[in-house]
Parts: sequence; structure tokens; C-alpha cells
Amino acid sequence: MFTTSLRRGAGALLVGGVLAMVTSPSAAAHVDAQLDGAGPGGFGVITLGVPTESGKPETTKVEVRIPDDTPMRTVRPQPLAGWTVEVTKRKVDPPLYRDDGTPVNEVVDRVTWTATGAGIPTGQFAQFALYAGPLPDADSLALPTTQTFKDGSTEAWTEPASGGEKPKFPVPTATIAKPASNLLPVVAWSALGLSATALALAVFGIDRASRRAPVAGAPDAEPLTPSPANQ
Repeated sequence: MFTTSLRRGAGALLVGGVLAMVTSPSAAAHVDAQLDGAGPGGFGVITLGVPTESGKPETTKVEVRIPDDTPMRTVRPQPLAGWTVEVTKRKVDPPLYRDDGTPVNEVVDRVTWTATGAGIPTGQFAQFALYAGPLPDADSLALPTTQTFKDGSTEAWTEPASGGEKPKFPVPTATIAKPASNLLPVVAWSALGLSATALALAVFGIDRASRRAPVAGAPDAEPLTPSPANQ
């Protein structure tokens, strides 16, 4: 009886959890951002995945903004078949500098892709890429994005995470890879040392076993002859 009640309770909790995930706004498809692994100060490709959620008309425009507090001197959009791309710039003061010392007084403020055809159909997605850098010295890079649909409605993916709550329209955020810790070489050398020790012990064990084993073809040991005193 107790087991049956427990199973029913667990089943109810499972169904409730699934329904909560389905009906929760945070469970809906959202715009996300992925970086190819470049670290702070490096250059990398940022890819935005933009879905058109079920029940929505086609996506016809995607606008990505580079935040004012993380300007990058190089931002180059990748062309996409069926879409035009427009780059808007803004002034920066103080300027950024190239590796040769040349000042850069203008940086990309936003990049806008506009569909020339049907756009992103309902239930499908498209990827929009930016080659950007130098990346900021931070753990992540937020890229506020506005998604426009065929009927003129928009969704602004600009809400930062607050505490443990997930926003309804989270800002796409790419993780910036940090340099590997100095602990990694230590772990690698420790593993190599342990492997060498294990190999040496194995060789030692094989050698001892071979010394104890009888040699093939050797005559058997002669039995001891009892002495006259023992007869």
C-alpha cells in the first residue's frame, strides 16, 4: 500500500515538473551565443543561434548590439544567403589602438541582418556569425539582440540573469575561455610519473616470476640420498 502511494506521488511530481517546463517562459526557445574558444585579448567567431518559436511568424530581422562597456576594435559580420547585413558604428573616446599603435576612433555599435526572402520559418532557426576582437578580459560577453518578426512585432533579448531566477528574455551571452591553469602541467607530470612507476613494478614482477619458473628441458633435481646414520 505504501509503495503504491509512493509511486503515485512520484508520478504526480514528474508530470507536474514536465508541465512546468513546458509552460515556463524560460523553457521556450531563445537566442543564444557561442564563442569558438578564444580567450581574453584574442580574436574569435561568435555565433548567434536565432530560432523562430512555434506560434510565431517568420523572423525577418536580427539586430545585435555591441555593449558600450565592451567595445571591440574589430567586428566583422559573416554574410548569409537570403539576408542583407548593415553595420552601424559609433565614436569612442579614448580611442582603441591597433597592435602597431594606430588609434581607432570608431567601433561597431550594432550589426543588423535583414531577410530578403521568407526569413526564418516557424519552428526553424538560423545562425549569424561575427568575427570579433580583441575580446574583453572577462568571463563572458553579453550581446543584446532584437528579433523582429514578419508581422512587425519584436522580442528584445536583453535581460541579464538576476540571482537564481531565469529571465523571460535572457541576453545572449558567450563564454570567454580562460587560459589553462598552471596546475595542469603538474597533474600531467604526476600522471606520467605514476605510469613510469607502475611500468617499473610490472617489469620487476615479470623478472622475478621468470627467475622462479623452471627452465624448459632442465633435468629434474636428484632425490637426496639418506645418510647411513638415518638408515
